[in-house]
Amino acid sequence: MRTIGIDVSKAHLDVALLDQQEGFLDEVSITNEPAALIKLIRRWLKNERCRPDTIVCIEPTGHYSFSAIKALLEEGVPVWLAHPADIQSSIGLQRGKSDQVDARRIAQYALRFRDKAQLLDDHFLRLQELKDLLSLREQYVRQRAAIRVQQGDYLNAIQGRAKTCFKRAARELTASLERAIQSVEKSIEEFMASVPELNAKRELAMTVTGVGPVLASELLAITRGFTRFDDHRQLVCYAGLAPYPYRSGTSVHGPTAVSHKANKRIKTLVHMAALNAIRLPGDLQSYYRRKREQGKPAMSALNAVRAKIIRHLWAVMTSGQPYTPFKADLQMP
Repeated sequence: MRTIGIDVSKAHLDVALLDQQEGFLDEVSITNEPAALIKLIRRWLKNERCRPDTIVCIEPTGHYSFSAIKALLEEGVPVWLAHPADIQSSIGLQRGKSDQVDARRIAQYALRFRDKAQLLDDHFLRLQELKDLLSLREQYVRQRAAIRVQQGDYLNAIQGRAKTCFKRAARELTASLERAIQSVEKSIEEFMASVPELNAKRELAMTVTGVGPVLASELLAITRGFTRFDDHRQLVCYAGLAPYPYRSGTSVHGPTAVSHKANKRIKTLVHMAALNAIRLPGDLQSYYRRKREQGKPAMSALNAVRAKIIRHLWAVMTSGQPYTPFKADLQMP
């Protein structure tokens, strides 16, 4: 049993090959180019320093690591994209840091927790384009929001020609960003149309109360078409919607609350979906009102709605049937 740990940077890949006794067989620093990485893997396979079932563990670093992952998957090498927090917590107390040391630690993590490995497949490569488009859309939306905030704050502080110039420039920038957002959204729709199976799942997700095209697309990208998690509880936890107690002995009596360790993007989108859902007459509005009448604080009741949306999404994906509210949910007690 052997594992390979790769620490990714913009220019270099630091690669560490580890055997079952945690002895390092080789450590190499190469350029961050697919050809260089594949050449190294093939050399190790040829001299039997690693085997076809050797897992390559990589810490995600956005677009810097995508080329390496794509090359490894196309070569048929098992790839595990491990969460940085999991690697960090497994190390314990550490002093100092370097790319070579990080590659060693990633390889050690992969060896010790090999049974927890979640190997990537073709879904990852296919959905990467959707992730990139959604990320680009979010970037443009944030820029548009920033300009609108500046218009409200800055305009009150300037006068004369500066004010006129700023208003004209802000108007032009906003219009440009609007066109950019529309262009990205068109590309998202074209991508969905090219993958009928994924598009069908998105349409199914949008039957759930409060779920729109952006949230549905984001969830499909993050969950790899709802195949990444085993049940809805894992997705609720991943989105930071599961409440946890904070108590210990007789002195610690903290309130039950959600964890900050979450995918903040998904949490924000589900939050907006819940806000929209409770404004409209229907099952989720009735559910929210029941929680409030039971004495739940507004935010606690809203979090219950957020978790309920995730459960509804998981149910329609599992059954393959559009969402239909239960009559009991529509009735007030």
